[in-house]
Amino acid sequence: MRHLSGLSTTFFLLIAAIHLQAQPALSAVDQTYGLDPLLHNGSFYSYFISSDTEGTPYFSGPDFVTGSVVLRGITYQNLALKYDVVNQVLVYQYQNPTGGVQRLVLSDAWMESFNLGKTHFELYAFQDTVKHIYQVIGQASSRILYAWSKQRTLDNRMGSSHFIFTSLKNKMYLLSGGVIREFKNNKGLTLLFDPAKQSMIKKYLVQHRINVRKASDEVMNELITYCNSL
Repeated sequence: MRHLSGLSTTFFLLIAAIHLQAQPALSAVDQTYGLDPLLHNGSFYSYFISSDTEGTPYFSGPDFVTGSVVLRGITYQNLALKYDVVNQVLVYQYQNPTGGVQRLVLSDAWMESFNLGKTHFELYAFQDTVKHIYQVIGQASSRILYAWSKQRTLDNRMGSSHFIFTSLKNKMYLLSGGVIREFKNNKGLTLLFDPAKQSMIKKYLVQHRINVRKASDEVMNELITYCNSL
């Protein structure tokens, strides 16, 4: 009986070794992190988009973007990510150990922030316990926040019966002292600052010909950096 038991163990180890040798090469993500339970604890992404729908629900178009995410203070880099603006979720694509491609919705309960390329996002719960995703511009006491949105709607062009995703729209906010306040134009932003600073901010906007509704992220970063320096 001991001899048979030894043969069984040897056979099992041989089969296991063959199975491991047959495994495909893991992706760079899995080689670095493995199937980390913190990173891979999410629901499967299953948002169905019919083939006749124009546009995408994503922030950066149809392709996954190389980015990073912070979960419970741990930073995971070089991830394939998409920000689904319609459903307000971050989608993570990875290759599992058997070679299959999986897409997960990362848990917003653990997520603190993420980057898509050079664009930075953070999660906040200001007025309720539900976290919301904001693009964040600036790093000092006052920062600009953008809340992005899209919708899936019927195409209103004559004779069309297809759906489309609308273009990206945003609401703009100033976050200062832990308080978030919306603004819609140059004047609205200026009035959110201390009265002693308003004339200088107004002058800066005029001199640099800035329209906050159309300004690039780089211009807005320079603006909020200036406001924080006053």
